[in-house]
Amino acid sequence: MPMDLKRYPANWKKVSRTIRRIADWRCEWCGIPNGAPLPSGRPGKVILTVAHLGTPYADGRPGDKHDKHDVRRENLRTLCQACHLRYDLADHIAHARATRAQRKHEKALTSGQLTLF
Repeated sequence: MPMDLKRYPANWKKVSRTIRRIADWRCEWCGIPNGAPLPSGRPGKVILTVAHLGTPYADGRPGDKHDKHDVRRENLRTLCQACHLRYDLADHIAHARATRAQRKHEKALTSGQLTLF
């Protein structure tokens, strides 16, 4: 899914490039380099992403991985697609579940199986 850059700070491209450069263009968790063939053997290449981790602040406040304006270095990691997906897997599952429930509800409304009163 393409990024919605409106959710990110205006300097996000520069921040993202800097974080990937600091990581020497490798996934900070598994070490695979940017542009390497996909390890699964499927066609394609590894593309690095920058993940927001939701790291707590130094003063103890909780972090929020959905706050795309929190560009503290300790909150950002360069990750390959596989590591990023594993990190966000619970969010993806919850979102898919909510989407299925919403579609089921909408289908019931349009088919007349569900009434509002």
